[in-house]
Amino acid sequence: MSDQNVQKQPATVAALRRKLAQMSEVSTGSTGSAADGSTSGSPVLPVPGPVAELLPRGGLVPGSVAAVSGAMTLPVALLAAASAAGATAALVGLPQLNLAMAADLGADLSRIAVVPATSPGTGGSAVDLLEVAAVLLDGIDLVLVGIDRVTPSRARVLTGRARRQSSTLMAVGPSGVWPGAAVRMDAQVAGYRHLPLRRNGYGRIGGLQVDIGVAGTGIVPRGVRCELVAPGIGEDGPLRLVAAAPHDNRLRVAN
Repeated sequence: MSDQNVQKQPATVAALRRKLAQMSEVSTGSTGSAADGSTSGSPVLPVPGPVAELLPRGGLVPGSVAAVSGAMTLPVALLAAASAAGATAALVGLPQLNLAMAADLGADLSRIAVVPATSPGTGGSAVDLLEVAAVLLDGIDLVLVGIDRVTPSRARVLTGRARRQSSTLMAVGPSGVWPGAAVRMDAQVAGYRHLPLRRNGYGRIGGLQVDIGVAGTGIVPRGVRCELVAPGIGEDGPLRLVAAAPHDNRLRVAN
């Protein structure tokens, strides 16, 4: 990190702490979330139903690290489930995460803070995403950070901080991005749900299917095929992630 960036770091941290204070005010007045930012009434952070079936405690354990790779459908759905249940969350360096899709899945956007990979007003200088995530762990229930790699020594430091603060850190990146992650999840697009119209050769994509696998410490590796069902022709209700039925009509992804 350059000397110029080091000088700008205190201002970045101060801005994050102001955001934390605002998030705490939202959390204080909410149902199911305590003033300290923790989710009350539940020992785990909620996850979508099909994913909950793969986890021993049915959710993400506070104070742990989860590594998520593959299709962005999975981290979006995890974010939506947690914030909809009253948890506060933060996104660090994840411009590819679709907040509009998260909102359609039920996310409470007022509980989600977004930190870009570059610092505004500094000529686009890059910020230390892991340092930002470390600050956010002090007061945020779920912190998602987009990274390509992390050294084992730094992973241990942030894992320890998450444990002390009883917050959940989610590293979003390639497979194996976080050494020693308690939970490892991967999602791969398996196909698309096709809603045909009356004229042959025409139709509409009504959702997609993803194969989700979960493994980790004390977790038997398991997987489930899920479907992201979009409302529209032949479907009622909101956008949702559900376990796929074996008879669903779908278009396979071309290799």
